[in-house]
Amino acid sequence: MKKTSVILLLFLIAFNGTAQKNSSKEQRLKWWQDAKMGLFVHWGPVSLIGKEISWSRNGYGKSKYDSLYLRFNPKQFNAKEWVKLAQAGGMKYLVLTSKHHDGFCLFDTKTTSYNSMNSPFGRDVCKELAQAAHEAGMPIGWYFSVADWKDPDCRNPKTNDIFADRVEEQVRELLTNYGKISLLWIDYEGSPSPIHPKRVFDLARTLQPEIIINNRLEPFNPDESHARVGPYADYATPEGFVAGYGAVPWETCTNMGHQWAWRFNDTPRSLKESLHTLLRCVGGNGNLLFNIGPDSLGVFPPNFVARATEMGNWLNKNAEAVYQTKGGIYTPSKDYVSSYRGNKLYLHVLNNTGDEIKLPPMTANVKKASLLDGSTVSFVQTKTDVTLKLPQKGRDSIATIVTLLLDKPASQLGQIIPFTTTHSLAYGKKATASSALGAFLHDPSAAFDDNPATHWKMGRRTDVDFEAYYGKDVHYQSEAAFNLFQNKGWLEVDLGTKQTVKQLKVSEAVYQKSQIKGFEIQYEKDGQWLTLAQDEKMGNWSKDISPVVAQKFRLVILDSHGFAGIKEFQLF
Repeated sequence: MKKTSVILLLFLIAFNGTAQKNSSKEQRLKWWQDAKMGLFVHWGPVSLIGKEISWSRNGYGKSKYDSLYLRFNPKQFNAKEWVKLAQAGGMKYLVLTSKHHDGFCLFDTKTTSYNSMNSPFGRDVCKELAQAAHEAGMPIGWYFSVADWKDPDCRNPKTNDIFADRVEEQVRELLTNYGKISLLWIDYEGSPSPIHPKRVFDLARTLQPEIIINNRLEPFNPDESHARVGPYADYATPEGFVAGYGAVPWETCTNMGHQWAWRFNDTPRSLKESLHTLLRCVGGNGNLLFNIGPDSLGVFPPNFVARATEMGNWLNKNAEAVYQTKGGIYTPSKDYVSSYRGNKLYLHVLNNTGDEIKLPPMTANVKKASLLDGSTVSFVQTKTDVTLKLPQKGRDSIATIVTLLLDKPASQLGQIIPFTTTHSLAYGKKATASSALGAFLHDPSAAFDDNPATHWKMGRRTDVDFEAYYGKDVHYQSEAAFNLFQNKGWLEVDLGTKQTVKQLKVSEAVYQKSQIKGFEIQYEKDGQWLTLAQDEKMGNWSKDISPVVAQKFRLVILDSHGFAGIKEFQLF
């Protein structure tokens, strides 16, 4: 009996250990996904001149830029006030630029004298901010650039190994000297990481086992940093835009104003635009990292403080529909987004001023519909749609939120796409491709979603040793970088049943030097692919054809240059 009990106990321990290992990423991410919004802070000596951090270095003059720290003395910096601003704005975590691409460190590092301790300020900003965040119970993370444009060893063929060791030591300092660090936000600046991603990833995991890490250790072009979650990452980081729904963990980083670092006479985005940016992230199953830059004294501009406070006040009233929810089950549309928790579905009506809003059908029954204040919303549910009658009283100028009480957990329903706006036969149908840049934003389905903000892109070449490129100076706009990715491939859609097609439309996603140089559109008949149309240039291309009856259609890219993509592939 005792022997059996011991064996059972050992089995349960082993099973529990395996379960924890399998769910560790999900567990690490939970607090962050529940939080929905964090405060991003870009700051440094550049605030003295009101120009963009790092990126203004060449235009301003490298030596002048690099000397700014000799005048950096933000006497009004108060870490507790920064944390209070985040809390007032409804932001649940905080991320600071501990070191940007310019190489200046806002912490007491032993690796370089180019840091805040050697400025007239003479204080460890990271230490004070971490202490304030810990006291307030707010998770804190470090933005960190693994590159350094000031350091001559960075990507130097002879001395990059020395630089990589220096970077590793900086990461060790940041994750050792400041208590619990919840998030490491690595940035990508145009060329492969000068230090191997695995070294940074493993070190961070060793020093802070519960830390979550974004996806910018590995990219070879910006769209990868937006969309691809590789082996050394926990979540994707689209920048400056909110595109739609993502099944992978993701977070949009963007500005409340119009520059990452503080600039003269900047103005915050309107309350409506700011909150809609957040709600589109929430409805898309993602997060928002909202940036505000303090001035050279360490103070956030009053107009930005006021806007953040307004956001926080609105969120306090509508917290139930935002925090600790999942995005969906209705994926974002132009007029609404949705979120859910348990058997409650929250519909955030963003742009509808009419008396009703019509939703696609769902497999659950709606038991009750109401506004967040409890006011009843009448509705009609049929097999073809769910129609909500929106009362005039109780509407919100930012977003009117309707709670739908379902007869089953919303998580059991899957994701429901909006009604099509183009009426393409291919909308929302099963999509496959020869390759794809990632499982989010640039996957095959992105070409069949009526959303030009997402687009399918071919993925990496399979015959390239990408590991060998870390530490090399290979800019993403160079031919060497272009050659790392597929320039030929196919995109296929299965309509489910045979359909009559009379018109073809394809729109190209052009990024800088990218271009599709030749393509065909085919359909499948008796197991063979037959050509319907072909051309040498795409752009916004359309063609009327003699009617064809088929179930499967393909777009074949015969040749392309750069990072070409397909916004939409439509059949009518």
